[in-house]
Amino acid sequence: MNPTRVRSVGLVLVVLLLVSGMVACDIGGGAAKPTITITAPTSDAQFEEGEEVNVLSSANDAKGVTRVELYVDGDLYRTDSAPSADGETSLAVIQTWVATDPGMHTLSVVAYNVDGAESEPWAVTIEVVAAGGVVTPPTPTTSGGPPPAATNTPPPPEATDTPLPPEETAAPPTDTPEPSATSEPELPDLVLTGLVVTPPNPEWGGAVQVRFDVANMGHVASGPYRIVWQYGPGAADIIDDYKPALPAGSGGTVNWTLDHMYESYNTVATVDFNGEVDEENEDNNSEQFAVTVAPSPPDLHITEIRYSPDPPVQGSSNHVGVHVHNQGGTEAGSFKVIWRSGEPGTVLEWTISSLAPGASAWAEWPYTYIGHGHFITYAEVDSDGDVDESNEDNNEASRAIDVTPS
Repeated sequence: MNPTRVRSVGLVLVVLLLVSGMVACDIGGGAAKPTITITAPTSDAQFEEGEEVNVLSSANDAKGVTRVELYVDGDLYRTDSAPSADGETSLAVIQTWVATDPGMHTLSVVAYNVDGAESEPWAVTIEVVAAGGVVTPPTPTTSGGPPPAATNTPPPPEATDTPLPPEETAAPPTDTPEPSATSEPELPDLVLTGLVVTPPNPEWGGAVQVRFDVANMGHVASGPYRIVWQYGPGAADIIDDYKPALPAGSGGTVNWTLDHMYESYNTVATVDFNGEVDEENEDNNSEQFAVTVAPSPPDLHITEIRYSPDPPVQGSSNHVGVHVHNQGGTEAGSFKVIWRSGEPGTVLEWTISSLAPGASAWAEWPYTYIGHGHFITYAEVDSDGDVDESNEDNNEASRAIDVTPS
C-alpha cells in the first residue's frame, strides 16, 4: 500500500477520535457551575499594613448564586450570602480584609449556586508593605500586536513607449466635513451589593443594626451620592447620609442603628436617592427587604369598674365587676385582680388563668356595704407583678361611688 495514503488515513482517524471525544465531553459534562471574577484589586496592587482591602467580585449563575467565599492565602476568611435564599443570577459582593503581615498574599473567591455547585476559584496576588512604607500605584498594562511582516518590493516596471494615462483631477473641496465616529461617555454605576440586618428578627421595642455594601461597578468615579434607608411607611421614616465619591471598581460600607422597633416593615434601601449621579444603569439602585419585629409583650389594663345595682344600697348584696383587657401582642399568663371597696380593710381578689392578645375578661365578686355615703373604690390588675408587660404604669383604676342608706 502507498505509505503516503496510510499516513493520510491515520491522520483522519486521529481527528475523528478527537472530535468524538470532545462531543462526548459536551454530552456527558457535569452540572453547570457558577462563574466568578475579581474586578478589584488587581494583581499588581500594593496596600499598607493595617489598610482595608475591598475585594470586589462578580458571580453569575443561571440557577442563582447563594454565597461567595473569600480565601486569604488558602484559608477561608469570610462568607457572604445572597439577599435571597433562592440566590441571585448575578451577584456583586464586596468583602473586606485588613492587610496584615508585609509580603505577598493571595486573595481568592469561590461562588456557590443553589445546587451547591462550586465555581472555579479566581485569585489575585497583592503585596502588603510595612506601615509607613511607600505604596506604589498599580501600573496600567498595555498590549500591542506583533510587528507587520516584511514584504518584497517589486522592481519598477521597464520603460515603454505606451503613453501614460492622464492624471486624475482632484475633486474640489466641499464645506461638509467627513462624519466622525462618536462613542458613549463612560459612566459610573452605583449598586447595593449586600446588606446585613442584626438581629434579623429584633425584639419588640429593641434596636436593629443594618449594614449596606455599596460598589461602583462603572468605569469612572461616581461623585458624591446620597444613600437612604426607608424603614417605615411614612415619608419621615428614613435614615440618610451623603457619601463622598467612589472610584471605579471600589466599594464601601454604611452602618446604621435604629432604636425602638415596634412594628414589622418591608423596608427599602436606595443608593443615589436623588438621582444626582448620571449612571450606566439607573435600575439597580434599590433593595427591598423585611425587618420582622417580634410581637409586643402583653399589656393589661382596666377598662371599667361596675356595680349592680348602681348605686349600691347599704346592707344589701351588691355585685362588683372589674373589666380587664390585654392590649398587647402576646398572651398574658395567670395574674391576679384586686378590688378595694373604700371601707377600711376590705380587699377582694380574683385570679384569671390567662388572657389572649386583644381579649377581655371580667373579675366579679359579691359585696355588701356596711356603711353608706361617698366612697373611692380602687382596682388593680396583675397586682403581684407576675406578668412581664410592655407598660407597667396602666394597671390601676378607681371609681367614686355613693352608697345609698338603707
